[in-house]
Amino acid sequence: MEHLILVMYIGVEGIRQEDIENFVNIISEKLTPSIEGEFIVIPTQSPNTRVECINPKYITDVDLINEHTEKIKELQENLQYQLEQIKIKNNE
Repeated sequence: MEHLILVMYIGVEGIRQEDIENFVNIISEKLTPSIEGEFIVIPTQSPNTRVECINPKYITDVDLINEHTEKIKELQENLQYQLEQIKIKNNE
């Protein structure tokens, strides 16, 4: 089985700003051991949670693989940025 990449957008609306990082970490720790592949959790200012699955099995072109790898890196970098923005917004 190919390793999947799962992206979970966690709705953190209504959660205290100082609890968001811990909340995301708890979710990540609970889900990661049961999943083969990469798992990315992104908090969003929404009451809803959604999961997207990226199956690298369908990506065979070298250029697409490189593009996909770069997008995943950007996604991970943006996760930290989004956490910072949520903190700033909640401190206003």
